[in-house]
Amino acid sequence: MKSSRWLIALALAGMCGISCVSVSAARGRRREKDVSIDQVPAAVKATILKEAGDNTLEEIEEVSVNGKVLYYEAEWHAGGKEIEIKVAPNGKLLAREVEDDEDDDEDDDEEDDDD
Repeated sequence: MKSSRWLIALALAGMCGISCVSVSAARGRRREKDVSIDQVPAAVKATILKEAGDNTLEEIEEVSVNGKVLYYEAEWHAGGKEIEIKVAPNGKLLAREVEDDEDDDEDDDEEDDDD
């Protein structure tokens, strides 16, 4: 799971115009930090609020490498779905993922069975 998140971050870094020359160095310095809607840049805030509409935001994370913000990730639930978006620091919507809330429950049950 962590390696797939790293690959996504690497791909997004390229889309954001961030140099990927020192990938191995960046790997160890990746950081995810919980932030509030008031702590993100105005353009990011506008995109998140537009996408989320009247839904309550569950979580916002700032994802950075070597101190440079790659993107912001916001999550909320609506209509039995979990919605997660990734937004570049300039406010551009990079990705949107929608999953059934039930899928997460099934995954949790599978993990419990392994214990």
